[in-house]
Amino acid sequence: MSKSAHRFHEIDLLRGIACASVLLFHFLSRAPQAGWMSHVDYPQIEAVMRYGYLGVHLFFVISGFVILMSAQGATPRQFFASRVARLFPAFWVAVCLTAGTAWWLGESRFAVSLPHFLVNLSMLPHWFNIPFVDGAYWSLAVELHFYAYIWIVLRLQQMRRIEWLMLAWLAVALVDLIRPAWPLELWLDAKWAPLFVAGGMFYLIRTQGLTLRRVLLLLASYGLALASALRESGGEGGQANPWIVVAIITVIYLIFTAIAFDRWRLPASRLTFWAGALTYPVYVIHQFFGIMLYQQLRAQIDNTPLVLAVVIALVLVLAVAIHVWIEKPFGPRLRRWVEGKAAASAGSVKAGRA
Repeated sequence: MSKSAHRFHEIDLLRGIACASVLLFHFLSRAPQAGWMSHVDYPQIEAVMRYGYLGVHLFFVISGFVILMSAQGATPRQFFASRVARLFPAFWVAVCLTAGTAWWLGESRFAVSLPHFLVNLSMLPHWFNIPFVDGAYWSLAVELHFYAYIWIVLRLQQMRRIEWLMLAWLAVALVDLIRPAWPLELWLDAKWAPLFVAGGMFYLIRTQGLTLRRVLLLLASYGLALASALRESGGEGGQANPWIVVAIITVIYLIFTAIAFDRWRLPASRLTFWAGALTYPVYVIHQFFGIMLYQQLRAQIDNTPLVLAVVIALVLVLAVAIHVWIEKPFGPRLRRWVEGKAAASAGSVKAGRA
């Protein structure tokens, strides 16, 4: 097996860890503090789970790594087809599930109008100043922007200059850090660029070797990622301790350094398989749907830990169902439809890598 075709099972495990941290952050910190989940009042647990939002940072580093891997040797159409097939089947089900549940329960906090629901199916409602069906979907929109940037690079046949392009992206991130500008954050993912760049550099080091330019790009991305995370540490993280934020971001970089230098490699296992397979469906259904499910069960069962455990278990069961009955059968079909049967057949070796 070539380096480019290698399945990084450790990345699958990291996906699962990132997803679990975000889920626990939402259920044990953000939702209770926002008043969305009653009777969840565990200050000592919340003091730990408030840092779970940094799982999104881990997701973006993973994405930078995986998307550069997916783009290697791919045509623009193949890359576009792979991303559409990966993202949209489960997402469309999740949007319908979340919006439908809110409508059925008459849950005004999470309900959206039919026009807003339809725009959400594009994954880009923020382009039209329309709220997301689920607040967690903002990160998917950021990911979709990143995919679009890579598609443009492929379309212009500039992958050989990807490091210089990422340097320019870091320059944009620096400008935004010094003087935050919503257009830069909206259209160029300026706030999150350092994390995507880090993942990309770690992938290039793993597959093509270490160079001074890649080291410098990594150091620059690390500094910018820390500065951005510290700027936000008093917001989404719920008054997070800046030293703990620095430690978590540093650990993320150290873990990927071990992966880049092939110092940490996991064998295939059921754990890594399901961690990779369920991360996305869990992510797209867990927050608003999970909160509504919790409130309904909590009204019937006077046991908060039990209800939380049941909700998480049901989310996992639904994620398995989405993976088995939606992603597996419809993802490849959608990819073949977008890509074209002949091209899809030629590129089938790459299908399982992202």
